[in-house]
Amino acid sequence: MLDEVVGFDVRSVLVIGIGGGGDVVGSTITYSLAVNEGKEAVLGAVLWERYVNDVVPGPIRVQELRNANALGDYLAIVNGDTYAVREGRRVIPQIANVLSIIKDDGLGISISGSVSNVAKELSDYVSRYGIDAVIGIDVGGDVLALGNEDGLYSPLADSYSVAVLSRLQDITNVPVILGVAGPGVDGELDRDYVLMRISQLASKGAFLGAYGPTRNDLMILEDILSKAITEASGLVFRAARGGYHGNVGIRGSTRYVRLDISSSITYYLDLKKAMSDLPLANLLIDAKDPWDAMKILNSRGVMTELNFEEEVYRYYRARSRIPSPEEAYSMINEIRNRLKAQVQLMKG
Repeated sequence: MLDEVVGFDVRSVLVIGIGGGGDVVGSTITYSLAVNEGKEAVLGAVLWERYVNDVVPGPIRVQELRNANALGDYLAIVNGDTYAVREGRRVIPQIANVLSIIKDDGLGISISGSVSNVAKELSDYVSRYGIDAVIGIDVGGDVLALGNEDGLYSPLADSYSVAVLSRLQDITNVPVILGVAGPGVDGELDRDYVLMRISQLASKGAFLGAYGPTRNDLMILEDILSKAITEASGLVFRAARGGYHGNVGIRGSTRYVRLDISSSITYYLDLKKAMSDLPLANLLIDAKDPWDAMKILNSRGVMTELNFEEEVYRYYRARSRIPSPEEAYSMINEIRNRLKAQVQLMKG
């Protein structure tokens, strides 16, 4: 199946969880597909954890990693024993939890530099190791956001990663596939809206196929979820197990996700054909770092997870605890309203 998705016989593939945190867990479904079809597969992940696991704002830097082999400023070979030290705190990236279960090494990607510099290092890696195709997986589908959606609050890592992958494709001419696993399961964009966006992209010839996890995939995923910290990818697993049809609470029941068997599916898109209809990624193509990207998106009234993480960090420094889900939800609304007001003021 993977050969049909990519368009030719693939020998080696790099599968990347592009949204940070638990996206790498949902990416293991595609990674397992590649392995089961006899491909040489590498599992990668953007090193950016949610605040419940890492209170320090922004992506993990390669220099903060321990038990890892740095390949440059933005890439490192990681394993099940890899961790990061951030402001004296030990942080275990979710890719390390995954690799400890599947017993393999993987690729950690820090998007702490400019889109161009990260793409250059990743392109060098792809060329050096003879990678035939790259598949970037977003769990939930907010990577397809236009920027004006009400529930959107964490589009930065996804869109930054897509900008990097687009640059990589330009440099290497290696095909890049954008995968959306579990439409709507992250509680941001509604499932039907994500499916509508996929349909829009399909009308441009971008749709390449879809894949649902097998029983063996689910056995591996169950083992991973016993160790990894993720809600969204966990819902992909629950959906595939069946028995859920309706609304399921997420983020401390501050938001709800429509869940059924279709929520276990990963949809694959041709990034080159989809890119023109991914406005947030296009805005960030020349971004210098995530903080620059945050400013770019904020100037359009788009809130990002970095806005939220900085607010959480201030809260943590003042109170020595992270906010409750209810407090976090209130923060998100306050930030979103503040940004909207600033944009309206600028429009005058």
